[in-house]
Amino acid sequence: DWVRAASMASRILDPGYSLKKFNDDLVCFPELNLYLFDERRTLNVSKVSSGNAVSSGRTIGDEFQRTVGAFFAIYWMMRLDLDGKDGFANGVGEDWRPITNLTDDDTRVSQPAKRRKFHQDARWTFFKKLLMNAGLIEEKKVTSFFLKTTTKVIVNEKRLVALLALTAVHDIMKMSMILPDVQKEHAPYQNYAAGDTISDHDHALSYVMDHYPKMLPSFRDLEASERRSVQFTQCNLCFNHGWFVQAEAPPGAIFTKFRAALIRDHKSQIGQRDVALYFVHWITDLAGAEPTPLAGCEKFVTKFPLPVLNSFLRSFEFVERIATQTETQVMEAFLKMRWEEHEPSMGELPSGDSAIAKMRLLCMAQMNSSLVLEAFDQLTAEDRDLLCLEMARSGCVGQSFSPTLVPKEAGLGQDGPAFLVYYGPAFLQNLQGDPAVRRLSLLAEIYRCSRELWSASIAKVGVNVTIRIDVIKAMSCKEMQAANNEGDVWVLVKHNESEAFVERSSKRKLNKMIASCQGFQVLDLACISTYAK
Repeated sequence: DWVRAASMASRILDPGYSLKKFNDDLVCFPELNLYLFDERRTLNVSKVSSGNAVSSGRTIGDEFQRTVGAFFAIYWMMRLDLDGKDGFANGVGEDWRPITNLTDDDTRVSQPAKRRKFHQDARWTFFKKLLMNAGLIEEKKVTSFFLKTTTKVIVNEKRLVALLALTAVHDIMKMSMILPDVQKEHAPYQNYAAGDTISDHDHALSYVMDHYPKMLPSFRDLEASERRSVQFTQCNLCFNHGWFVQAEAPPGAIFTKFRAALIRDHKSQIGQRDVALYFVHWITDLAGAEPTPLAGCEKFVTKFPLPVLNSFLRSFEFVERIATQTETQVMEAFLKMRWEEHEPSMGELPSGDSAIAKMRLLCMAQMNSSLVLEAFDQLTAEDRDLLCLEMARSGCVGQSFSPTLVPKEAGLGQDGPAFLVYYGPAFLQNLQGDPAVRRLSLLAEIYRCSRELWSASIAKVGVNVTIRIDVIKAMSCKEMQAANNEGDVWVLVKHNESEAFVERSSKRKLNKMIASCQGFQVLDLACISTYAK
């Protein structure tokens, strides 16, 4: 019912358009009836019972409630200047009106103190900026008859309808009864052969969108540009947001596959606003992850670390730029922003050979950033120079950070591969009582051993190698040294051409690796002893 869907979009900022009316209007999206295949019930949030299990391990009823929760998150986000903040954080009462004026011991909601803190400390302006970047709303200056200028929010109704349509269909393929089989003329599809049932629900939905769009009325009748945006949200972008916000990885490891998808799969037809819509969908989908839509966006409000959410929200506008900028340009702009907006102030932006390393360490260490950056200056020249070089490699062909921010060897014409030290941020955030300088020295030793296993070569400049330090991420230096005292050693073991792992090894295991010619390097823990506690 496109007339009703258009009415939802046109009324979304109407103070009189209540959540109850919005919920009643959801019947305009026919795909939602699939969730009620067995129940044969009317579309009503308060009456849906559990049904059969779906691929997520939840019941059909739960998945329907989660989808409604995603719809409600859209409703609240679009109405942040009205009642959206209260609804997002607190949910609604029995009258379907947002709960307001919470106290820390309020009995109307669960975890009232957390909800109050979220309402107070959430960066609501970042939510609004994301909606604007996605083309869902815009702000216009309006001059009244009395020459008074005010700002008015205008809704892009077609764009909002597209987001609502996407929300209606995005999880329907979690119901195994409707998963498609790859037809011979479409094979292979996402590594599925002809006759295979596409078990991944995102790939299954993409398959139907690509080849049988008429089966999805809410998608089929969208304008071509909006269908393209919706299809993009179903892409496997191989994007790890944690790597980006914590500067855990070099630009190539973070963005190259993402950018390739924009160019290869979408022929550069995807712009910044489409990437922003991808993140709006990500936010609303996760916001509704708990099957309790009337209780607000509980996943974010009560179960997700607010500083992490705020970091993600702040980062979105930088990720969006990957549609028009290179991987390294996006990363450099983000690192500069994080330094400039850090609280407490870190002073002027760093420059010189150590600049990128310092900015990455600030992001990685988070609450320990001041300690880690002070420790950086206490390192030996050898350790410091090593971190400056290895942390400044881009992992991208023909790209480097600004030459005033990196060593000459990390400029254009640099060697590769670049290293992603997986769990590097956790290693610096959990100091375990160690002086920060010891952790940094050990990090330098890990980079040193990695370079011994992968010699620098211009032919590998676009290669990114993962160094896994899972086993030591929460260990103290004392605990690591105790293993040495017991006769074992810590080694970096090359498992394949793409990754290596830090492992504890006995001498017997070490001999077996030597005999089998497996590549490894022994971590020299003397680097720890160099720095007195």
